[in-house]
Amino acid sequence: MSDQQSSIGSGAKFKGKITGAKALEINGDVEADIDIGKITIGQDAHFKGGIKADLAVISGIYEGTMQAESIWLTDTSRVSGEIRYQSLQMDRGAALNCRVVYNWDDTDQKSKKSKTKDKTVETSDETIEENIENE
Repeated sequence: MSDQQSSIGSGAKFKGKITGAKALEINGDVEADIDIGKITIGQDAHFKGGIKADLAVISGIYEGTMQAESIWLTDTSRVSGEIRYQSLQMDRGAALNCRVVYNWDDTDQKSKKSKTKDKTVETSDETIEENIENE
């Protein structure tokens, strides 16, 4: 383990806000909000709270709202709440019971609304105009 990585060991319980870590491995029970480069939630870990990360590797139980550029859900992961991602990898056996938002951009997706001819397609965060042409 390098000096850049912090960890919360198996059997440990933590509640609060985590700051200052570049990478964190969790193997215990955590209830917190975190903004980090890389977070790893181990197979026996339980994390409840908000995560904002570049990379999230989930093997245990996660409950909350996660926003990460890249998310890897291993075969033992159990996720509930909401995940927002740009890249998602799920191993067979991973369980999702949450809202899933792909390729978000908070600046571009502030309720874009347009009139359409008979049809509107709604995605997670925006309304997209779809022109229908008769050929």
